[in-house]
Amino acid sequence: MTMRTSGRAEHEATAGHAESAITNSLEQVRDILCGAQFRELARRLSRTDAQLAAQAEELRSEAWRRLDMLEAHTRREIEALSASIEAQRASADGALGSVARESREALELIAQRVQRLEELVARTQRELRQQMLDQSKAFADETRRTRSELSAMLERELAAVWAEGAEALAPEAPAREAAAESERFQRAERRSDEAA
Repeated sequence: MTMRTSGRAEHEATAGHAESAITNSLEQVRDILCGAQFRELARRLSRTDAQLAAQAEELRSEAWRRLDMLEAHTRREIEALSASIEAQRASADGALGSVARESREALELIAQRVQRLEELVARTQRELRQQMLDQSKAFADETRRTRSELSAMLERELAAVWAEGAEALAPEAPAREAAAESERFQRAERRSDEAA
């Protein structure tokens, strides 16, 4: 049994050597037939890998460079926009301040004009009241004077009529009646003067 085992092992070892020799010889044949092409293909593949790696690195560098440029440009635009907005805000604040100041000044002017108008209206009303008072006094004086003149003229006329009537009727009674009538008329006139 030991022989069989060792024979088999030898046989297997010999077969293994034979296989490896065949494999080696196949590789040698393959190397002879296609070796130059494989080496050229391997050289081209390695060169292509190196080019791809270089291009990828170049693309990565270009992408980073463009991103940096884009970021810088965006930052500049944002700063310019912020400055523009700040300038517009400052301008709007200035305009609002100016409008508020002009409004205050206009309101002050209006208040002054209203006060002057009120003073003018008050003065005009005082003058008008004074004129009306003066005119009413003058009218009352004129009315009294006219009444006095009319009363005096009426008394004269009545006295003349009574005198003529008294001479014609009776010498003493009508003269007394005329005097009493004249006295009643003067009292009535005094009362109307006092009422006016």
